[in-house]
Amino acid sequence: MDQVSVDFDRQQVLKGVNLTLEQGISYALIGKSGSGKTTILNLVAGFLKPDEGTVSIHGVKVQRPRRETAFLFQELGLLPWQTVAEAVAMPLKLRGQKKGIDMLVAELLHKLGLEKHGNKYPQELSGGEQQRVALARTLIGEPDLILMDEPTSALDATTKEELQGLIRWEQQKRQATLLFVTHDVEEAVILGQYILILKEDGRIVQLENPYYFTENAREQLGFYEECIKLRGMIKMEKDV
Repeated sequence: MDQVSVDFDRQQVLKGVNLTLEQGISYALIGKSGSGKTTILNLVAGFLKPDEGTVSIHGVKVQRPRRETAFLFQELGLLPWQTVAEAVAMPLKLRGQKKGIDMLVAELLHKLGLEKHGNKYPQELSGGEQQRVALARTLIGEPDLILMDEPTSALDATTKEELQGLIRWEQQKRQATLLFVTHDVEEAVILGQYILILKEDGRIVQLENPYYFTENAREQLGFYEECIKLRGMIKMEKDV
């Protein structure tokens, strides 16, 4: 993302934003409400075009959504008339794949602990199970870039932590690039190998996270000290 600016209804949402993501790295994007975090996701996904600047992936300018990019929205978009297996298979069918779908779906449902729910409908599942179905649908196409917009925000604390663990494990195993938008400071420290703070002037401050993939991180005092430091940086107009 090079010098990207976006205006909505004559109001500037992003101004001169620069952002580089490395392959296989997990990034947590955090900032104040209205700072443009979701707009950045939509630009990278190809859903929006910048008014100024360029967005490119592997040196190719992003003009439209690409097959290798997966997006997990805050609203899961599970269709009430589709079973779990049908929902997970949908991305493969939309791209025209015909062979091996049932096997791929069964394998992924097993990995995510959903093997007993393939014939169920969304309304028959808990919130956490619905989130795992949406995650499976996101991962089924083997994306090299995964974009997530606060997918855990509506979950209780225990279910949220379980899903965070799944996301982190799957990203590491697949070595996909992850850009995860969140308002939750603790979630950013759990999921981001690098934490990106989107400032009100359009700058992005990048911090390396010493507690990324640390076992039992939430049981360590330093984890919460890192969270306090991050909260302070988000609130302040100047970096510390």
